[in-house]
Amino acid sequence: MQAARRVRWTEEEYLQREAKSQGKNEFFEGEIYAMAGAKGGHNVVCGNTIAALHQLVRGRPCRVFTSDQRIHVTATGLYTYADGGLCCGPWQIHTKDGMSLQNPGLLFEVLSPSTAVYDRGEKLDHYRHIPSLREILIIAHPERRVEHHHRVDGERWLMTTIHDGSIELPSLGKALLIEDLYHLSDLGEDET
Repeated sequence: MQAARRVRWTEEEYLQREAKSQGKNEFFEGEIYAMAGAKGGHNVVCGNTIAALHQLVRGRPCRVFTSDQRIHVTATGLYTYADGGLCCGPWQIHTKDGMSLQNPGLLFEVLSPSTAVYDRGEKLDHYRHIPSLREILIIAHPERRVEHHHRVDGERWLMTTIHDGSIELPSLGKALLIEDLYHLSDLGEDET
């Protein structure tokens, strides 16, 4: 019996595959990881967060993006998709693929049982290597809990957990209401 052959991909091979893929895949250190879809409550919280961010930056040179925007963490080599975020000012797009954003100012992830450990651990560590990134929101569902990670200087980050009220976003000089993020997210299916 022979051991299964492990396939390693190059960055270029990943980008070529991803350009033709019907789904979304992450890439790190030669490995490609398929990303699963999400359930209703998760999607509602994502949509609510995108809508709330859009209202906060209206009239400013900031663009809000969805989970279809690929992110490239230059320092670590990770290609991934956040649940959403925003970028203020000109976008820096990776020259190798003409699509991957390299300078988000805020990213958010809505936790699901299958991704919670990764999103709050390894993926969060990768995000912290993006020099332009000032805010990261880790949003739990169905529990109403948001972990707000805010860069305070250089490589130092401060994390605050918020259950109700609002989340102050220092980089924008504005606040998000917790109620806005969770609006109607508990209707319908029973899922986490």
